[in-house]
Amino acid sequence: MHKEIWTIGRILQWTEQYFQSKEMDTPRLDGEVLLSHVLGKNRIYLYTNYDQPLEQEELDRFRPLVIECAKGYSVASLTGKKDFMGLTFAVNDKVLIPRPDTETLVEYVLGAYHQQDSIRILDMCTGPGTILLSLLHYLPAATGVGLDISRDALIVANQNQASFKLENRSEFYESDMFSYLENHGELFDVIVSNPPYIRLEDKKILSPDVLNEPHIALFGGEDGLDFYRQLANQCQHYLKPHGLVAFEVGYDQADEVKCLLDATGLYREIAFVADLSGINRVVTARVKG
Repeated sequence: MHKEIWTIGRILQWTEQYFQSKEMDTPRLDGEVLLSHVLGKNRIYLYTNYDQPLEQEELDRFRPLVIECAKGYSVASLTGKKDFMGLTFAVNDKVLIPRPDTETLVEYVLGAYHQQDSIRILDMCTGPGTILLSLLHYLPAATGVGLDISRDALIVANQNQASFKLENRSEFYESDMFSYLENHGELFDVIVSNPPYIRLEDKKILSPDVLNEPHIALFGGEDGLDFYRQLANQCQHYLKPHGLVAFEVGYDQADEVKCLLDATGLYREIAFVADLSGINRVVTARVKG
């Protein structure tokens, strides 16, 4: 009996059609990333070896990933890695997957300091350490602390810390917002945060791959602003005079977060930073001296 041969090109075409039938946003790209992961090769390899037959063992590892992806699990959570700011972060289904929008926040902070500045950074709701570790990678004199309530997320953050060799310049602690710092008396130059900010009512319009991420990292209460209220009221206690805050916000939340900061009377120079789509994605301010 003739055995069916699956080449790289053929399996990619089949996967693309299957993902299209599931109305997935990037069917070709998702198939390529999953197959690259299984083969341990980059995506260019797929195109230069289009006619290469796949081993049965490779097919056996690829097919379950395709099925899980079609169920709504992100490619990143299935492959265990996601690129962000030119770095490859370890991720899994217990953490928020880094998104390009968040690079807007990181790039703003990088632009506000010089490479030789020995600043101290606090990353609130750090997740897998995405923001803090990216900043420390590109600011070699800086150090920082990442806080998160999720023990599972901190396990991944420590994994990333080790892979980027930043153990000497960063620390991660389990904390319900600022609770860990309450008795430490430490002041920071910068506080960054990408907190949970999705409104509870928006749950019904989220895509399956987002809903499969930990809800503790997604939802910010009825209006999505619960964590910003805490940040606006408490950051001042942990910042040096004229210290910087930079928060990622939802696509329509910049004005509301600005109002929260304004209402405290504690901040000046409140401003917005737009992402590549022109959406105000980051709110920044300086605490008054």
